[in-house]
Amino acid sequence: MPKNKTTLLKLLSLKLHIMGTGLYIIDAIILVIIILPFILFINGSKKKQRTIRKALKAIAADNNCMLSKTESLNNFAIGLDTASGKIFFYKKNNNKSSSKIINLSSVSSCQVIKDTRRIKDKTNGYDLVNSVSLSFTHNNNQKESLELFNNNTETSLSGELDVANKWQTYIEELLKVKIVNEQQSDTTELNLA
Repeated sequence: MPKNKTTLLKLLSLKLHIMGTGLYIIDAIILVIIILPFILFINGSKKKQRTIRKALKAIAADNNCMLSKTESLNNFAIGLDTASGKIFFYKKNNNKSSSKIINLSSVSSCQVIKDTRRIKDKTNGYDLVNSVSLSFTHNNNQKESLELFNNNTETSLSGELDVANKWQTYIEELLKVKIVNEQQSDTTELNLA
C-alpha cells in the first residue's frame, strides 16, 4: 500500500504542476490581450507624430530653412527657423492637411486665443474649450492665427493649451530681442550720421 500512496502522490503532484503551468499560460494570454491594444495605440501615435514632424521639416526645407526648434502633438507640428525668423506650422485632420509659414520680421505680437463656451447643468456649470490658437498681429495690424485645437475636428483637449502658452512665451521673447536689436541698429545709424 505504501507504494500506491507514493504513486498517487506523484500523480497528484504532476496534475497540480500541469494545472499550475496551464494557469500561467492563461494568465500570460490574458495579460497580452490587455496590454497589446495599448502598445499598438502608442506605436501608432508615435508613427503619426514622426510623419507630421517629417512633413513639417519638408516644408521648411522647401523654403530653404532648417528648423532649430520643433514640437508636435496629436495632429500638428510647429517649428522655428531662428536664422530666417520664420515659424512653420503643419496640421493634418482626417486626410486633410494644411500648413502655414509666418515671418516673424513682420510680427509685432503673439498671443494665445482660447475660445470657450459656458455649459450649465442642474447644479453647476463649466467651460468647454471650442478652440485654441496662436494669434499673430503683424506690423500693419493684420492678424494671422495657427489653430492648434478645434472642438469640431478633435475629440478632446490634450496639451494644446500648454503648447500654445509655451510657444507664445518663446515667440514674445524673440520679438523683444528683435525690437532691442532694431533700436540698437537705429542708434548706431544715428551716431554714424
